[in-house]
Amino acid sequence: MSETGKLGRLGVIGDVHCEAETLERVLDALGSMSLEAILCVGDLVDGHGDADTTLGLLEARGVQCVAGNHDRWLLSGEQRSLENATLEISDASRAFIEALPRTRRYSTPAGEAMLCHGVGEDDEAWLLPDTRGYALQDMPTLRELMLDGEVQFMIGGHTHHRMVRVFPGLTVVNAGTIHRKDKQSFTVLDFAAMRVSVYSAAETTTGALIEEVALPMPAPFE
Repeated sequence: MSETGKLGRLGVIGDVHCEAETLERVLDALGSMSLEAILCVGDLVDGHGDADTTLGLLEARGVQCVAGNHDRWLLSGEQRSLENATLEISDASRAFIEALPRTRRYSTPAGEAMLCHGVGEDDEAWLLPDTRGYALQDMPTLRELMLDGEVQFMIGGHTHHRMVRVFPGLTVVNAGTIHRKDKQSFTVLDFAAMRVSVYSAAETTTGALIEEVALPMPAPFE
């Protein structure tokens, strides 16, 4: 934490989906990067690995998580016919998921940041680099955040596609995923240097820098 009480360097883990072994490697890598907090965008369950081990790691390492749609589905018993759906978890794991908020907010040197899964309170909003036109208009939570003068940055996931995208009033960062079926990566946001660094989460290259791009301030409203 900086002297101003604002978080400058944050590690962000995208959709996890029970990838306990990958998660542990990523947390070890993030632990060596002089970060002030590690965040996770949710979708912790429903995957090849062990849910209890995954959730235990997140709790033990102090990762600040929000709930994703898969976590919500697990608690409600929905979508349990999905491939690799999590069917049973311990009481401690259930309590951990039940306590997760849908969003969290953080103060940074560049403004306020919201952590969520999809877009704001909508954990199934599907925002991609090429989402345009009516698809954007059909996303009311995005407009709400664009108009929210207290939030300048949104950090999310859900689509498994990492991106940095600038809207009027809001810069969106998608942290990607560590799911084995996609390009496994994790992200570090530096709000002091205004940089986004993306690192590999693949087994043989965990921690290797993939790319580094600017973290732009939101575009002004015209």
